[in-house]
Amino acid sequence: MRATLFQVSDKEQVATDLIRHHFEVEPHLVEVWRFFGDNEASPREPIKLLEVNVATVSTGGVTPFRFRPSHEVPFAVIIAEITPEEFEAVKQNPSLLPTGWSLAPTRAQRFERHA
Repeated sequence: MRATLFQVSDKEQVATDLIRHHFEVEPHLVEVWRFFGDNEASPREPIKLLEVNVATVSTGGVTPFRFRPSHEVPFAVIIAEITPEEFEAVKQNPSLLPTGWSLAPTRAQRFERHA
């Protein structure tokens, strides 16, 4: 396995760029939450995103999908997409989130669409 040349600051920039790109290509994306794990400084720790999208299909749960690192996004990424109604349910019952994901201010960061 090759060692990565990317640092944590690079990971921050990649995550920010990825979120910005998703807002650009997903017109119905309302907000994105980025979750931070205990091992966030490690380049092996994936970027974890919860995307609230009015045009997605309700599944009644939070199903994360994992993507391998690529040339464009050199870190693993885990994305779960939910409806605004499902997000309201998550706020009422945070146990609906995947293990290790928390909406606590020190564990998550909210991004919203800019006008």
